[in-house]
Amino acid sequence: MIEAKEFSERRNRLQEEIKELGLDAFLISQPESIYYYTGATYKPQERPFLITIWPQRDPTFLVPKLEKDHIHKANIGDVKSYWEFPSPPGEGWPEKLDEILQGVKTLGIEQGISLENQSCLKVKKLKPLDIVNRQRHIKTPAEIKMIRQSASYADKLMAMMLKNAYYGVSVLEMFGLGRKIQMEVIKSGEFDPLNCEFLSATWPSRFSHMPHGVPPLDGKLTNGPLAFMSYLRVNGYASENERTVFLTKPTEREKDVFNHMRAARQKAFDIIKPGVPCAEVDKAALGYLRKQGYGEFLLHRTGHGIGQGNHEGPWVADGSEHILEENMVISVEPGIYIPDLGGFRHSDTVLVTKDGYEVLTKGSTEIEDLTLLKPKFMKRIIGRLIQKALNIA
Repeated sequence: MIEAKEFSERRNRLQEEIKELGLDAFLISQPESIYYYTGATYKPQERPFLITIWPQRDPTFLVPKLEKDHIHKANIGDVKSYWEFPSPPGEGWPEKLDEILQGVKTLGIEQGISLENQSCLKVKKLKPLDIVNRQRHIKTPAEIKMIRQSASYADKLMAMMLKNAYYGVSVLEMFGLGRKIQMEVIKSGEFDPLNCEFLSATWPSRFSHMPHGVPPLDGKLTNGPLAFMSYLRVNGYASENERTVFLTKPTEREKDVFNHMRAARQKAFDIIKPGVPCAEVDKAALGYLRKQGYGEFLLHRTGHGIGQGNHEGPWVADGSEHILEENMVISVEPGIYIPDLGGFRHSDTVLVTKDGYEVLTKGSTEIEDLTLLKPKFMKRIIGRLIQKALNIA
């Protein structure tokens, strides 16, 4: 877990930037960013949580009244509350925030604040700034340790998915495996239920070419390329491990597409190091695939940052202005998506090191190791019983 001293150091760095920019204060509104600077966890729902960072003094936290005692435990400064959402005139968060910001002429605001909330700010000069995201891009040693831990659980979940897969297994059965990893984290004694997510997802081949689609839970894993995805957030820090898997012998066409996907990944890995523009990494991977004739089957960039969120900056994409720096963590996941065949994508959680990179999620990417042809008889029997019990036979 992250120690209180580190949260204080993060706020100090932000305060220094506020001073340099000549801001009177800076307003943070995103839950992940509030956790980043305070360690406070919560579910905002419709009730805003807002933290005002001052150049010279402790922050001021504005929260719903029902959360005040909970947030006080974070021990981060002055905690004020508003009644509810919605509230009677004079008792809502806009009025309370206006009281906090009395005398503030120039207010920096975190990118991502909603337009509705922004319109409630009665400050003469608002400056949307990317300070918070830039600080979050570079991971501290403690954060890297947390991401390593998350990645190790993602690997365990992927190994569990591969072990329990068989021809005809249902999507729902595979979804249920995430609970086993959740129980392991709970038993470890370090479990923040508001800061953890465990997702084991599989896409049958007829859906795997739609990477952000949702397959039917009664779908079965049978022929073709299957997408296996292990997405975790463990005590505030994320990781992902994805593999393209076969439960039958892949065809020559499937092998060819699979190998080009792996080659594109290698093109990205070949140039990952500090100082390289993220856009160049994307161009290297997707440029290779376009040269091989797969341009019409590309749906997304090569990768994204990983930290408190599964998707955050730096963006590994053509058009991104981000430059790789030591201790950034990114995904590498160029994919090929062919409607009549399926999707082909591996994804790993990757740390940018002083001289290159380290892949934090482990496990083979070879087609031979990801072709599972010999399901055990008992797995089929147990699977059929589960399917009948769930009424998805």
